[in-house]
Amino acid sequence: MSEEPASARNLFVGYPKGWFVVAFADELPVGGVQALEYFGRRLVLFRGEDGAPHLLDAYCAHLGANLAAGGKVVGNSIECPFHAWRYAGTGQCIEIPYAKKIPKKACVESWTVKEKNGLIYVWHHPERTGQEFEIATLDEWEKEGWTRWTMSKLRIKTHPKEIVENVVDKAHFPKVHNTHVESFENEFNGHEATQRTRGVAYPVGGGRDDFEITATYFGPGYQFSWMKGVLEARLVNAHTPVDENSVDLRFGVLLKIVGNADKTKKFAEMYAENLRLGFHQDIQIWENKKYREIPVLCDGDGPNIKLRQWYAQFYQGPA
Repeated sequence: MSEEPASARNLFVGYPKGWFVVAFADELPVGGVQALEYFGRRLVLFRGEDGAPHLLDAYCAHLGANLAAGGKVVGNSIECPFHAWRYAGTGQCIEIPYAKKIPKKACVESWTVKEKNGLIYVWHHPERTGQEFEIATLDEWEKEGWTRWTMSKLRIKTHPKEIVENVVDKAHFPKVHNTHVESFENEFNGHEATQRTRGVAYPVGGGRDDFEITATYFGPGYQFSWMKGVLEARLVNAHTPVDENSVDLRFGVLLKIVGNADKTKKFAEMYAENLRLGFHQDIQIWENKKYREIPVLCDGDGPNIKLRQWYAQFYQGPA
């Protein structure tokens, strides 16, 4: 009988605390409703007429209808498709069309959401406590001379920690991504983990890119990268746990406009496609690897243990 694979989720139990991306802002228009599933729960994301996004548990307190399956935005509330109970962004029921009095228990759980950098974030904590650190600011978002996000999403069967470990994994770049690293260093500071790299990339789509990149995770759920190469770019890599076995990986690129804006946008689309192809190279590894609690490391590896210690701070119990 083959050995049972060890899983990172057996060591990092549950879901980490931090800010996680649940949508790109452009995906949710005023009056828009999205059905989501994160942290093992069904959720509904909607944008009220005032433009503010809200995230609630999906099931109506009344008879359990899914607010995301046919629910509609009315003012700044969402209306249940079953009996038209309306819920504010706080999760409190504010109207029942056929009732004189709203029951005190007529509420669903609400989540802390913020919109920033063209992204919609949710704060997750296993004990549902408040935020412990702020969302980072990406100065180039909506700045004149930069594109908007060119974005994409992949669902991956892996533990989120596997994605984060790329921060210190210098040795996989030439083998997996055909990227030759000339300098590489890491820094860990509070809830931030940074990688600074300089080298030459040969993208899947062709060409050569001499680059310098500073990539920082701000907590366990999202990373911004400041990249200078053939084009100057800002990247986001954001992964949010769907359940204990899978994550949604969102990624996007902002490009500094050089010359014609339409031409730069086309470059951004090509750039995003190269990112997608690059992630697929990682996915083949992530979805089939065995997690080594105590890996055998050599002197050419990055600070893997420091990275794991940094990541463990976002879990309630010992890793």
